[in-house]
Amino acid sequence: METGPYTPSSSRDPRRRRRRQARGRLLLLAALVVVVIAVVAAALVTRAGGGRDRDVAGSGATKPAKATPSPTPAKPPPKVWVATKADPVRVWVGGDSMGGELGWGLGPMLEEFKVFKPVLYYKESSGICRWDFFDWGRKMTSIMRAARPSAVAIMMGTNDTQSIWDDGVWTAYGNPAWKTKYEARVGDMMQTMLDGGARRVYWVGMPIMGESWRNSRMKLIDTMIARQAAAHPGVQYIDVWPLFTNADGTYAAKWRGGDGVHLTVAGQQRLAKAVFAAIMKDWAPYGLPSAKPTPAASPSASASASPSL
Repeated sequence: METGPYTPSSSRDPRRRRRRQARGRLLLLAALVVVVIAVVAAALVTRAGGGRDRDVAGSGATKPAKATPSPTPAKPPPKVWVATKADPVRVWVGGDSMGGELGWGLGPMLEEFKVFKPVLYYKESSGICRWDFFDWGRKMTSIMRAARPSAVAIMMGTNDTQSIWDDGVWTAYGNPAWKTKYEARVGDMMQTMLDGGARRVYWVGMPIMGESWRNSRMKLIDTMIARQAAAHPGVQYIDVWPLFTNADGTYAAKWRGGDGVHLTVAGQQRLAKAVFAAIMKDWAPYGLPSAKPTPAASPSASASASPSL
């Protein structure tokens, strides 16, 4: 037997060539399919994008940003009517002792024009925090049923620089739970008034106080009341802080009694005029005939006779 280099027999060479040629054709076909798919996909994307641009702003225009949906309109406040002698407006005025002073000044202003019927009720030393002493939540329900006012002017908060009592549980002043409970009670009272038939509620904020330590607490109370008023259509928060400050924003003693809290007769008139203006805007938009000077407040409303907290 002869030995030497291995040489394939000529009978196997054609089969190998055919296999290599078949594999080459398959690879070429696969490559062509990929290219065709890529070209078609690019054409579709370009056509779709161009179509949107032409639909929106014409050929070559930049596609505008997506519009932001409009906010849901707020619930409108209850409707009011123009106050007349034939159809007068019952106005309940009250709150804590400062709510009483508001009533002493506002009541005569309302009565003068014969188209308002004021009803005054206040409770000294009361407020939002101590419903174990006086439950304004429950009382307001009975007031709305008995007095049936169409408008309410309320002022309270002077005594609320303290913890909240709630069914035997005390919540310390100023912590998050206190703020949540206080604001919830304010909101519940507002809703009680509206559900009870009040078409407008004028919730008067706290004024600046003579004792500076009180003022950060009064500001907090005012902030919570204002926030709840904004959430209840038909309720208006009346900011009276600037009425009782000097030009530089400091406490103006001339409107206040010796305790730095309660109002002099002049202070009561000043407060009442601000609330009266808000009531007039809603219920007497065309003004009232035969206006006369506002009568002086009762002598019992003097600083020496102001109710205690």
